[in-house]
Amino acid sequence: MRLAFASNDRVFVSQHFGHSRKFVIADLNEETYEYNFVEVREKDALCNRGEHDEGKFEKSIFLISDCKVLFAVRAGNYAKQRLQLNGVQVLEKPGFIEDLIVEYIRYLKRPLFGGHKRRKVIDDHPCFSAKAHNTKGRLHLPVSPLCNIQCRFCTRARNTDENRPGVAAGILRPEEANETVRKALELCPEISVVGIAGPGDTLASEHAIETFRNVHAAYPDLIKCLSTNGLELPGKAPDLWDVGVRTITITVNAVSPAVLEKAVSWVKDGKDLISAQLQGIHECSGIGMAVKVNTVLIPDVNDGHIAEIAKAVKEAGATRHNIIPLIPQNEFKDVPPPACEQIERARQEAGQYIEQFRHCKHCRADACGIPGRSDLTKALYQNRELETFSHG
Repeated sequence: MRLAFASNDRVFVSQHFGHSRKFVIADLNEETYEYNFVEVREKDALCNRGEHDEGKFEKSIFLISDCKVLFAVRAGNYAKQRLQLNGVQVLEKPGFIEDLIVEYIRYLKRPLFGGHKRRKVIDDHPCFSAKAHNTKGRLHLPVSPLCNIQCRFCTRARNTDENRPGVAAGILRPEEANETVRKALELCPEISVVGIAGPGDTLASEHAIETFRNVHAAYPDLIKCLSTNGLELPGKAPDLWDVGVRTITITVNAVSPAVLEKAVSWVKDGKDLISAQLQGIHECSGIGMAVKVNTVLIPDVNDGHIAEIAKAVKEAGATRHNIIPLIPQNEFKDVPPPACEQIERARQEAGQYIEQFRHCKHCRADACGIPGRSDLTKALYQNRELETFSHG
């Protein structure tokens, strides 16, 4: 296969697709995994003070139309769509070209995750399988202190009383995780899943990947699960796979910018959240992870948009969809939660495109036990003083 790298110095991928002036081209043998650099293709920059030259754009697309993958720091939505129509996958990741090739080869050589083994992981996961929901336990490790977006309905809190996402008794340090897992298994031997779901976003810092690396080495048979808003997910699938993550949940509340603006007040660095989410789903599904999408049903914001979300995430590679009723808080504290009939109607509309999961319990970021049957969070952390949310 042929790979392209957006680089001005032929060594480091440091360029946006539209700003780069060179594509470094490499050929990779998919049987032997040997590679060699074959040429450097010169191009004109597409972007000039925010304006795009359509002729130069078409020429740039043509220049790499024989490649299977393009590595670039960033690429706009339109460029990604056009490249994908030409069979070119866009991987947004900076780094030394040699390192990126080695990492990509590692991805190609990954062990396949399918058949009976994949089925067992899903069947034993209480947040993916109705069968496991009242029989298998899960442990959430609250190691992620930071967030990179602000949803208008989200308020993070440090307490031991509320039962909702974004809440934890404090922040656990990655080096404390293995001891916490050991104690949790003593309290609840039915635990099959170690997950990380906050209280901030799991990919806004390196803590989640570091934690999974430690836990997977000590407890390889436990399912590793990550929940994220997906903003930093593109390019992370190989790293997550390497630390044992086989199931992932991405919260997608809109696939239309107009709807997203009503649900989210800001996104770090003005990044394209929708594009990142769909690309992240595609990459995680492609590497073999089981992908579930959570959608918070917000009356008068995205309640008429649910089927469109379901269709888009299914096309990206998700296999399950979990529609969660709004918990009124923050900017939406005066918005009534959706009625049961409204939730069921949304599930029926979305169910035309993707399997619906109907057993969500609005778990805390430090939850422990069997969902719907036991809550062992306080017992797990009794007599312990966790870090505050300022950690990290």
